Amino acid sequence: MRETDLHPIKAKWLDAWHVNPSANRDYDFIDGLRGVAILMVLCCHHLYINQHSGQAIQFLGQLSGTCGHGVELFFTLSGFLISWPFWKRKFGRSERVVPPGYAQRRFWKIYPPLALSVILLTPVYIAAKHDWSYLPVAAHWLLCTPFIFPVSGKLNPVMWTLVVEVQFYTVLPLVFVALKRISPRASLWTVTLLFLVVPSVFRALTGLSASFDPCIDAHFPSAVDSFALGILVAGLDSQGSLKQGWARLGAAGVILWPMALLLLAWMRTYPEYHSSALRTAEFWMEKIGSGCLLCYVANPRLRIARLLCAPWLRWCGIVSYEWYLFHQPIALWTRIFFGGSGGNAARYALVVGGPLLFSGILTALVYRFYSLPILKYGRSHK
Repeated sequence: MRETDLHPIKAKWLDAWHVNPSANRDYDFIDGLRGVAILMVLCCHHLYINQHSGQAIQFLGQLSGTCGHGVELFFTLSGFLISWPFWKRKFGRSERVVPPGYAQRRFWKIYPPLALSVILLTPVYIAAKHDWSYLPVAAHWLLCTPFIFPVSGKLNPVMWTLVVEVQFYTVLPLVFVALKRISPRASLWTVTLLFLVVPSVFRALTGLSASFDPCIDAHFPSAVDSFALGILVAGLDSQGSLKQGWARLGAAGVILWPMALLLLAWMRTYPEYHSSALRTAEFWMEKIGSGCLLCYVANPRLRIARLLCAPWLRWCGIVSYEWYLFHQPIALWTRIFFGGSGGNAARYALVVGGPLLFSGILTALVYRFYSLPILKYGRSHK
């Protein structure tokens, strides 16, 4: 179902912001899921509470903090969107495993906004802190060395997820090339299990996981299991195995995600009840919930999937990468400059809402007049 079928009047303005995928089917509700994910991350990084508040407020603060786990949803969506054209070629018995223009599309999508954010943010950091050590960190990002070697996270901590994403983009085609002679059906489970099991074993054996403080170090392959269920759903969809009834699993995702966040917030508020069993349960609730939400591809006409096609939510998803790159430094600078709210509601609204509004406007300008033209150029020059 196309967005114009759902919102025949209000959706027209969104066409100017949207680039149709060159290798994927166009699932509008996935833009909405990305919108949910970025709004979760924004909630995590903008809202704050008085550390001396009562337990009820502390719980709400911890709950907003758990929204940073929206990156798990981002990873699952990437697993689906990036692997879908690979599965399409695999099940179509194409001789060429890697979709044409794959590397170019990833480059034009990822690098130009990243470079612009580094170029814009670095001078502000240097001027505000009189610290020239930000310059070599910026140079590392412009040269893309953090995708291979650890780098200080002080420039923009959220970029640890970008390192994980690029590792996934790099490994996925290598896996498909290695399994070129394996049957599509066998490859579906082999690829899924590789991405699901290898990172878990790595973490268990080494005790290492992706980190961003003091250094951004993804400890490859510790985090790529987050893409596994997205890969699986993409393969099942390409295979034609997802019947309309599968879409009902989306409701499980709608339930599992809030439950996971509530459980995590509860464990953080009452650390005496924290246990490895509960943490493991929360970990898998996020992953399974994300995979279940993707099952709406089986029937995008269901009510929840249609709600996710709301133009404003899709817009948030479409510009989510740029918003992700710019929002946290702006929020931190504002909080440092203005300090706490001291219980003043208007001041709190300024400290929280001001940087959110500013980063949103900056994101819109960067995407519309910088990223979007580059994306269109990249799609036309494969």
